[in-house]
Amino acid sequence: MPETSDIPPAGIRLIRECREETRAEFADEFDVTSTTIGTWERGESEPKPEHYEALLNAIPPDLSRDAVFDADDRFADDEPRAYDNERRLFGSKWLQALRDEPRIAAELGDNRGLSVFSGQQRMFVQQLDLTSVEGASQRDGKRVTAVYYLAGDERRALRRFINQNEEIVRDQLQKTPNRFSHEWDEWLYGVLEEEYRFWLYD
Repeated sequence: MPETSDIPPAGIRLIRECREETRAEFADEFDVTSTTIGTWERGESEPKPEHYEALLNAIPPDLSRDAVFDADDRFADDEPRAYDNERRLFGSKWLQALRDEPRIAAELGDNRGLSVFSGQQRMFVQQLDLTSVEGASQRDGKRVTAVYYLAGDERRALRRFINQNEEIVRDQLQKTPNRFSHEWDEWLYGVLEEEYRFWLYD
């Protein structure tokens, strides 16, 4: 039997999903945050030694320890991949621009945002903003600057979003809950928190 410290990141995720728990629910077992669970599952950080025994105890009865230790890259295909189906992106200067770096609407031309893309192209283009929440920009006292990017390029897009909306992001992340945690999925919100801390202290 491997050492408990050899539990791979995918094994941690496998335990959680077999328990049918969200990251927030699973985090309560270890007195950590859902963001921390996300970093464990992605291999960006490791559990502290005192958490390993708790992880073993968290394995549900219908999941074998061998399956946990052998999980390795079980979920590798689930993570977003930058520029998937890239051959379908050619022919648009806007998509070529997003391949280089995330852009705000003004940089795509005429402040048109997503309207510059065809319906087929939009399946590859994602948008970061909070304007889907009714009255969001008015409550913030200024307009949220949208950032456009190719699917799979979330980290660079979030860095740009933070840079463009520093005051709004800072104010919202000081609130619990906040509109980001309410409107964005758990994975994206966790990455926002990580990138904000990196951006703040870099």
